[in-house]
Amino acid sequence: LDVFGFCLYSMLTFMSCVSLLLYLEQCVYIYKNLPYPKKTTIMWINGAAPVIATMSCFGMWIPRAVMLTDMTSNCYFAVVVYKVLVLMIEELGGSSVFLERFSGKTFRINTGPCCCCCPCLPHVPMSRRLLFWLKLGALQYAILKTVLSVLAIILWTNGNFDLSDLEITGTAIWINLFIGILTIISLWPVAIIFMNTNSFLRSLNIVPKYAMYQLILVMSQLQTSIINILALDGTIACAPPFSSQARGSS
Repeated sequence: LDVFGFCLYSMLTFMSCVSLLLYLEQCVYIYKNLPYPKKTTIMWINGAAPVIATMSCFGMWIPRAVMLTDMTSNCYFAVVVYKVLVLMIEELGGSSVFLERFSGKTFRINTGPCCCCCPCLPHVPMSRRLLFWLKLGALQYAILKTVLSVLAIILWTNGNFDLSDLEITGTAIWINLFIGILTIISLWPVAIIFMNTNSFLRSLNIVPKYAMYQLILVMSQLQTSIINILALDGTIACAPPFSSQARGSS
């Protein structure tokens, strides 16, 4: 690294450390002042940004570990997606109160990212079964993402998983495609609950909080995917000792 690169890396490392320290201080405050289980849910959600920043910092300094750090942050965010859904339900009084309040009322399901272009979809009455499927739709991503990440690491250690292998016979393209489908499916239940209940949570500033959650999603998932695609294509130049893929990931 030259002087500019070292200064840039040092500044980013300092910012990551500050965000982690602020998060730990926030956890202490939340633990002392909020009831269970709400405090654990908020801790999980608030930890998304510092965890992603910390893992990105490790990947920046140790390029060979980029796949492990990316998978760690992505698995954590998969749990956050489910926790956002749980938090909105808890803010409305929990599952029992939520069902008493909305049971029989119709919920619109033509929301993003799956069905925002399908206004013809009927409104579905809320029931215990529907709430179960919404929770399951968000939870499956947290479980299957972790399982697929562990599988990818096992295949990677055996030389069978390579992110640069985009052939139809490669394992990377199929695992990543399946993860993308799971991501879209998991975001749909969260969007359904938000679009149908945000008017009841405006006193908690739910709209800007949901917007920040979406921003973290875009910055951590979409931006990384675009940069990695450019790196695989060779658009990001190779600068020894870092390859094009290592520079793109870091």
